[in-house]
Amino acid sequence: MHLIVFDIDGTLADSNAFDGQLYVKALESVLGVRIDSNWTSYENVTDSGILDEILAKEIPPGDHSHLRSQAQSVFVGLVADYMHDRGGRIPEIPGARAFVERLAAHPDVALAFATGGWQQTAMMKLRGIGLEPEGLCLASASDAISRLEIMKLAEARALAGDNIERRTYFGDGLWDQRVSAELGYDFIGIGDRVNCSIRFPNFLSTNAILSELSLE
Repeated sequence: MHLIVFDIDGTLADSNAFDGQLYVKALESVLGVRIDSNWTSYENVTDSGILDEILAKEIPPGDHSHLRSQAQSVFVGLVADYMHDRGGRIPEIPGARAFVERLAAHPDVALAFATGGWQQTAMMKLRGIGLEPEGLCLASASDAISRLEIMKLAEARALAGDNIERRTYFGDGLWDQRVSAELGYDFIGIGDRVNCSIRFPNFLSTNAILSELSLE
């Protein structure tokens, strides 16, 4: 069995720009502090990890649970409004939906999705590009703070005891690449934000990508 795991933002959904802007807007409105949107400066580049780091640095010590809940609620609402204004649809990275559906039909492939976003927004984005998230093996920042733990959870949910011969992760960020290396995954970059040996601008070169996966 070949386990193939996908990031969502910037990998399947063309959502990095609006997602980052709305995340900053939500946190600044709730916390009342300026948010640095240079995501590489944070230890855990996930919605929950970034929020926790900002709370620890910028907000006086105490019980921050209400601020966490409020920030997440505001952000989810902003994303929902954004997508509602666009009829529930957002652009996919070209060829993403068809490629995922092709892999899902392959008998020797186990699919999972591991995202640094919260589950509610991740599910909205998957629906927004035409993938139904119900029944998918998804792990998110609602499950764990670190991407490493998120990927471990996604793997466990996808395999359910099956033997695995190979693991591959599709991502678009440096953090995706680093965690893939830590966990022993092959890494395929999507877009131009990562410098790696195997990289594609999108999923339209289906046969070439399948060849890299040894799934022609």
